[in-house]
Amino acid sequence: MLDTDAVSTPALLRRERDEALRTWGEYLNRELRTPNLDRRIVDEFCTGLYDGLVAALESGSTTLSDSLQGLLSALSVEFAERGFTPSQTATFVLSLKHVLNERYEHAAPTMTGLHKLIDAMGLHSMDAFIGRREQIIRHQSQELLDLSVPVVPLWEGILSLPIIGTLDSTRAQEITEKLLFEIARTGSRYAILDISGVPTVDTQTAQHLAKTVAAAKLMGAECVITGIRPAIAQVMVALGINLSDIETRFSLAEGLRYCFSKLNLTVRPET
Repeated sequence: MLDTDAVSTPALLRRERDEALRTWGEYLNRELRTPNLDRRIVDEFCTGLYDGLVAALESGSTTLSDSLQGLLSALSVEFAERGFTPSQTATFVLSLKHVLNERYEHAAPTMTGLHKLIDAMGLHSMDAFIGRREQIIRHQSQELLDLSVPVVPLWEGILSLPIIGTLDSTRAQEITEKLLFEIARTGSRYAILDISGVPTVDTQTAQHLAKTVAAAKLMGAECVITGIRPAIAQVMVALGINLSDIETRFSLAEGLRYCFSKLNLTVRPET
């Protein structure tokens, strides 16, 4: 049994540092179940967190130092980017309390400050993990949104924008902004909005399309809506949706032929 009455908690932790780190590493290897996590990374984080904790105890601080917070944030970012769960992140940090309690069970009453600091470390790591995970989700959502709004040049002066999926307010705004940007960049006079990939068209969807067409018209470009399937046409008629002011064609090919005619272009087969 260790004589903890003769030394302070920080001194005890420094004296038993190597053994405590070894025990902590074994515990994480057994309980964390992350075989794809480099053991070197685990050792570096364990060492940094342990030493930072001891330094905080020695200074008598009841809050985490900037360096310790930075290390906890780095740990959380690493775990979030590797796809680990919040519980795995919390286990990594809070397991140190379990390891120390087992080693110094008889000295638990004298380690209240230690436990509070470890709890604070756990809370900070979770806040950092959640913040990074939210950043990743927002970034991935933006990437998906960008991929779902591809503006494709079909011909000089003609752009195509295939719309796939439900057209909500967020996507409608993204579509309008991207289309207007490409119209200004390329100087195109015509844009074909193909909605063959839209599962259904309701009043809100029609309003979004009409606003996009109106915005493009202010930029000097005419929009042609293509891909209105028979079932969608029936729904639009039943809902009283009127697109009579907008040029429509059944297919993308028909829309392209219309644009060619407006540009006085003719496509003929080779003889």
